[in-house]
Amino acid sequence: MTEKSPVTTFRTPINIDATAHDFFGEIERYFSIKLDKTIIENIFKDAEEDQVAKKEYLIFQGKKKFLTKQLLINGTVDEYEPETIWIEIQNIKEKDFKHFSELVSG
Repeated sequence: MTEKSPVTTFRTPINIDATAHDFFGEIERYFSIKLDKTIIENIFKDAEEDQVAKKEYLIFQGKKKFLTKQLLINGTVDEYEPETIWIEIQNIKEKDFKHFSELVSG
């Protein structure tokens, strides 16, 4: 019997600029998914128009597969921090966590 990789959550702050566009593109490429362009556009629009309120975004929610947890991607912009979004990628494998950790560390 093979041992399953543990499922985990990756969380990182991303600047809401070209860095975020590149990061969202990498998420789409890596997981072979399409993110909702309207939500992505709203993240950038909100960063310019509302620089005070806390904002939360459901960026992607995958379909649950038999005996696996669904991929879930959320974003949070903290109060008075309009230039940064905290991206949280839930229910990923250890190798996925490592990939994104290496990506943001440079």
